[in-house]
Amino acid sequence: MSAKKGEQRSRSPPGNNKSNATASKDDPKDDGFAAIWDTVGPKLDNKLGDFATGFKEEVKGVVNSMVKTHVERLEKKIDSNQEHTNKSIKNLEKQMDDKFSDLEGNLLKAIQASKDAPGPPPAPAPGGSSGGEVRQALRSSPLSFADAVVAGAQQSAGNDVTTPNFNRKLNPTKLFCNLHDRVKVAKAKFEQAISVLAGEANLSDSDYKIIGEPLDNRFELQFAGDNRMASVSALQFYDSLHLGRGQFKDQFVLDDQSNQVKFYVNPDKNPCQMRREILAKHLRAILASKVADKTLFLKKQTGSVLEGKRAICSVIITGPESARLEWCHPKRIEMGIEQVPVEQEFSAFVIGGGPGS
Repeated sequence: MSAKKGEQRSRSPPGNNKSNATASKDDPKDDGFAAIWDTVGPKLDNKLGDFATGFKEEVKGVVNSMVKTHVERLEKKIDSNQEHTNKSIKNLEKQMDDKFSDLEGNLLKAIQASKDAPGPPPAPAPGGSSGGEVRQALRSSPLSFADAVVAGAQQSAGNDVTTPNFNRKLNPTKLFCNLHDRVKVAKAKFEQAISVLAGEANLSDSDYKIIGEPLDNRFELQFAGDNRMASVSALQFYDSLHLGRGQFKDQFVLDDQSNQVKFYVNPDKNPCQMRREILAKHLRAILASKVADKTLFLKKQTGSVLEGKRAICSVIITGPESARLEWCHPKRIEMGIEQVPVEQEFSAFVIGGGPGS
């Protein structure tokens, strides 16, 4: 990806007719993007070095497009202060490092999962290559890159009149907020709390709108702009809440008595995902009763129960009213868990119509 000496570099996304190679050196917008890209580019080169040739150009195009969109947003907001510009560059580098860390392995897993999925594969677009759903998820999902890849593999088709609501495609331009213990707070105070977090994510009040009743315990954050711009803003806000290693920023709002109430911000979920999470929580309770001396963890996105870093069992949703379990038998045997009693108890919960079943 590095340009030869004396040769003008062009890193504009595919399909963009305005090439950086022909831009004037006096154009501050192009110079600003080139300066930041020259800093970030070598890191991207190193991360792509081990990729299979078939994925390299595809991932380059996706990341190039997202970085350009992000930089254009920054250029509208930052002033001529060089210190502010350098800070924005470092922030962008850190975001790219964080998002790219798990991309390679998850991309390969997602493509393999899409190949193993039942039913005929979708026909490729003319002149395109496989993995189009993965590219779309990377462009538009408010989740992390790793989550977006998995979402792309699980949702091979977009919404249309025949798409059941149970498996509807997620909305990447919204984030959903709910307050702890369903405590209701004034919308005006919630807007103040969100404004602080948005500022820390380098977003302004004009980049989003809060939807909800004047006094409520649930609010929606609808981000402004076209689908891609709104998706990038949602991703930018959601990622800014993560401090790493399972830690998050404090998310509190004051009620009418000036007491702090904790709230949670989540991406969109369809009924299938919500049901998977509820059943996985119940599965963890069942397994915990079998291994009282072990600490079990729940991975909501995949519906998996883990001990350490290895899954013991996962919930597979097979329909709006059915589900099954998928075991990692070596781990199950290692922990001394009997398969039949667990499956009987889980089935009784699903068939019996337990909460969320």
